[in-house]
Amino acid sequence: MIAKLDLDAMGNELDTWCCLFSTDNVIEAHLVNGLLNQARITTKIQGEALSSSLGELPFANNAIKILVPAIKLPLGEEILVNYHQSKSNEDWQCPNCNEQNGAAFQCCWHCGSEYEQSK
Repeated sequence: MIAKLDLDAMGNELDTWCCLFSTDNVIEAHLVNGLLNQARITTKIQGEALSSSLGELPFANNAIKILVPAIKLPLGEEILVNYHQSKSNEDWQCPNCNEQNGAAFQCCWHCGSEYEQSK
């Protein structure tokens, strides 16, 4: 038996864009957009031009939205989960020199020792 492709349904899914992420922070929007682009996910950003009117218009109108093709939504959601988990990490203390390091650091900024995530 030969599998039959429903090209009309596939075409509609490629043409449909879904909102994956919404924020009022331009920098965070571009950070998330960069993560998605690294994964070769095509994106559209909506509302960036309105961000300068923050405080003048309701938040719902000022939100910067990142849209992705519907077919890439599951992959985009996975990237967002990883992004949010990395944001929630706590600062860590280097076991080698006892220097306090921010959560974003993978190596101690003072002595260069690598961060052991098992701790």
